[in-house]
Amino acid sequence: MDFLDELNGFFRRIQLDVEGRRREDRALNSFSVLSAPKPSKNILVIDKVYFYAKNNAIEHHTVRYELVHRQPETAVFRRGQPFTFIIRFADGKSFSPGKDILRLHFNLGPNPSIIKHTQGILNVQGDEEEFTKESDQWDIRVVGKTADTITMQVQIPVDAPIGIWKLEVYTGEAGDAAERLRLYNCPNDIYVLFNPWCEDDTVYMEGEQDGRSKASNLLDEYVLADVGKIWMGAYGSARGREWVFGQYDDATLPVCMYLLEACKIPHFERANPVVVSRALTKMVNQADGDNGILHGRWDGKYEDGTAPSAWTGSVKIIEDYLMTKMPVKYGQCWVFAGVLTTVCRALGLPARPVSNLVSAHDTNGTFTIDRFFDEKGNAMDIDPFNPGGETDSIWNFHVWVEAWMARPDLPKGYGGWQAIDATPQERSAGFYQCGPASVEAVRKGQVGLVHDVAFVLASVNADCISWRADKNSEIGFVQASCDRYKIGKQILTKKPFVFDTVGQSDTEDITNTYKSSEGSNEERISLLTAVGSSVRAKRFFRYPERSGEDVVFDLIELERIPIGESFSVVVTLQNRSKQARTIHATLSATTNFYNGVKAHLVRHASATYILQPMAREELRLPVSSKDYMSKLVEYGIMKLHASATVKETNQTWFEEDDFQVIMPTVDIKVDGAKKVGQPLEVTFTFVNGLKMKLTQCKMVFEGPGLTRSDFREYPDLAPGETLTISTKLIPKFAGEHSLIACFDSKEFTEITGSVKVVISK
Repeated sequence: MDFLDELNGFFRRIQLDVEGRRREDRALNSFSVLSAPKPSKNILVIDKVYFYAKNNAIEHHTVRYELVHRQPETAVFRRGQPFTFIIRFADGKSFSPGKDILRLHFNLGPNPSIIKHTQGILNVQGDEEEFTKESDQWDIRVVGKTADTITMQVQIPVDAPIGIWKLEVYTGEAGDAAERLRLYNCPNDIYVLFNPWCEDDTVYMEGEQDGRSKASNLLDEYVLADVGKIWMGAYGSARGREWVFGQYDDATLPVCMYLLEACKIPHFERANPVVVSRALTKMVNQADGDNGILHGRWDGKYEDGTAPSAWTGSVKIIEDYLMTKMPVKYGQCWVFAGVLTTVCRALGLPARPVSNLVSAHDTNGTFTIDRFFDEKGNAMDIDPFNPGGETDSIWNFHVWVEAWMARPDLPKGYGGWQAIDATPQERSAGFYQCGPASVEAVRKGQVGLVHDVAFVLASVNADCISWRADKNSEIGFVQASCDRYKIGKQILTKKPFVFDTVGQSDTEDITNTYKSSEGSNEERISLLTAVGSSVRAKRFFRYPERSGEDVVFDLIELERIPIGESFSVVVTLQNRSKQARTIHATLSATTNFYNGVKAHLVRHASATYILQPMAREELRLPVSSKDYMSKLVEYGIMKLHASATVKETNQTWFEEDDFQVIMPTVDIKVDGAKKVGQPLEVTFTFVNGLKMKLTQCKMVFEGPGLTRSDFREYPDLAPGETLTISTKLIPKFAGEHSLIACFDSKEFTEITGSVKVVISK
């Protein structure tokens, strides 16, 4: 049986839990005896190995993992940290130093090797009182003995590969050859994780805040917190949506190990967080056909799966994946990021989701987002400069993950937060994977440093260039305009130690970690440093923006409107010349998917105007709620488009603005004693304030320590009707909990609510 078969067997046991049978029969201990030659009857026989998973878990910061509390016990340890365990011998015999051989083999994978750091061999002498070896070596000390037991502490090397380790115990008499030793195969799995609390670990997180060390508190946020927020929406109206990471669920760690097996990382490479995090970005999506966790979809057609907006957390996704061994339908960038954060935190990598508002997808590595117009000013649907045929795009928002680690593979100063992205956008080294890209390298434009720094830099700081066809140009186009400030408006994440269930006071703006202030010398130098490393990018930046244009256009931006309200597309025009100008203008409003793809045209109008010398005019296209209500798609994103050409000067202008139609919320009320083991009365309420019937309604809710992901269905909800769902929940442990709900219907999604619940013992 190879390791993957063994892991699949463990999966089958976990599947029983996911189906509701969360207790298994205690596995029988067994030992195998080598047949030739037969061991002596005087050799110690191992009766039982006790890992005291719960006791050790306190020191290892793993006490909340559900596997720790299962039967049989499952040890979850962190490398660089000692753990205590006991060996009990059969027949009342005791270990005698100098007379008995007691040898421990800790093994990872099907072919463990000391050289490859996937095996640790410890010979117990019986008199080891202290650890004597360096932190990167296996070590042991004896802390106690009784008539039939020996209690020991083992030091896990700080650079040990993460994974499921197994213990073999060999016993014999002094002087026995290896083939005469008795072997005991310990049935318990030993999970070894990264250790960000250990200063010698490459994922160690240090930091100071307010003049004092905050490392442990930061780890409370970036490793231990199992509920957080992911910012979604258009610039100006983005809000943090609650997400249950659920890294302690008993399905999560087994799935993490399966992912590492499926992507075929050599076991010794699993010591390196750079390699591990990169592999995880590949395996959270399934775009390479390697049976990753999530299918991505962005076209609104989710009938054969779950709409991305209907997920409330990672646990249900991971459990469905575990049960079916098939990719789960469906995810989008923020869902990929939520699951990737879960997997990273489960493995001990400090991680946080990061949202880039107005995010560029540069398909040809030019650090520009290019729009093309023909000689008459009509928008073109192709990119004539892109040999691959793809066009650049701008997403209203895009979410990736930052993972914290040292980067010994890079020059000094590029460790810390690293951008990793599981959303399949572009191939990297032949696969849909992205990162880890040093955030500091992005800020400095050091695109030559691995991995995928150029792609991330373009996402946050590309220039937006409009090109107009011109037969006299050597490339067939001239640059009509360049917007250096559009991309990367804000980069947001959750503020540590704050969780706001009502407002957005827990927002942290980290834009300045990715780039200097827009328009500053430092920001331009960083981008031009990146451009200088690319022959293609240098060609694009060689052509200057046209000057001497004398009509000023401005599209009045909207940030948000409550659903059901009307609005207008408004453009101001100012003629700064002393001659009249003939202007052909087009205004339109569309509903859009958040990745920039148009869903429906709402309104469109075009006309030709004569703008008198030095005059100022305003163009207005009214849009009523009746125009857009039936055409809204997920997240309520709308886009305003405005373009114009000036006949006399060939000036071309184009501008877009995205805004969000704001949905109502779900109200959650919690009554009861709010004590462990005592029922809570929970009521979810949603009022359909829309002027239309909602069909195929469903309320999904989830809260770690309160309830697993659950839902209630409701057929139709008439205009003005109130949906009320009541249920009882039993708190499992004390502390502050978050309960999250999401209302979903055929017509509208992304209607959410949350509440904090403090449970006492």
